[in-house]
Amino acid sequence: MKINISKKDYRLLLDMLAISDWVMNSHKVEDDPRTEPYEKLEQKLFAFAKDFDCEDLVMYDKETGTYYPTAEYDEHIFDTQFIEEFEDMSFWEKLCSGLAQRDLILEKGIEELKKMDTLERMNEEDRRAEKYETEFSENGLQYLIISK
Repeated sequence: MKINISKKDYRLLLDMLAISDWVMNSHKVEDDPRTEPYEKLEQKLFAFAKDFDCEDLVMYDKETGTYYPTAEYDEHIFDTQFIEEFEDMSFWEKLCSGLAQRDLILEKGIEELKKMDTLERMNEEDRRAEKYETEFSENGLQYLIISK
C-alpha cells in the first residue's frame, strides 16, 4: 500500500509522533518493551524527512542507525499546547474523581459499595465529583487543605 501525503501533512505527522512519544515515554526512566512497535514505526516515518524537506527537524545518527528529532524541533517548533491541555484536564478529572470515590467510601463503606449496581455507583461518584469540579473551577486549589 502506498500513502500519498503533502509536506504539510508530513510536518503534522511529526507533531503527532512527538505527542504520542510524550504520552508513552515522558514519565518513564527505563525502556519499555511495549513501546517498541511504535518506535519502529516512528523510525520508518522519520526516514522520509529528507523527502519532505524536513532535515532541519529530523537528523540521522550514522553510529546508532537511528533517526532523532533535532534540537531545533524540540526547542522551537513543536507546540506542546495539546499536551499541556491534556495534562491539565487529566489532573482535575483525576483529582475530582479520587475525592468523590473517597467520599463515597467514607459515607457508605466499602462493603456497601461492593453491593451497589455499577451504574448506580458511577452515578453516585459523578454527583460527588461535580461538587469538586465546581469548587475547583471557581477557586482552583485555594481552599484545598490536607489534614490528618
